[in-house]
Amino acid sequence: MIFGHAASAIGGGAGDQFADALRQYRNEYWESAFALLVPLADAGHVQAARLALLMLRYESTVFLTTFVATPRQVARWAQCVLRANSRATARPRSMTAMA
Repeated sequence: MIFGHAASAIGGGAGDQFADALRQYRNEYWESAFALLVPLADAGHVQAARLALLMLRYESTVFLTTFVATPRQVARWAQCVLRANSRATARPRSMTAMA
């Protein structure tokens, strides 16, 4: 479960929609899950962007379907994820980093 705990950390409607997308994903309703993830990813929701990109990457080999996203959407989602990753690595929390 890649994003199992993420939905509970998000408040409001986006959290509900992300939880719905995860339910669809877990139940293997790939098209429905992707359709719910797209507006969230477009709005800058990092977990939704990450999962939507993963689904696009493996659409034909894992999900056996084709998802639709414009190159501009994919670029924005990738930037969103990269920014979140760079913020996370800029503030390491490991014991070595604290020493």
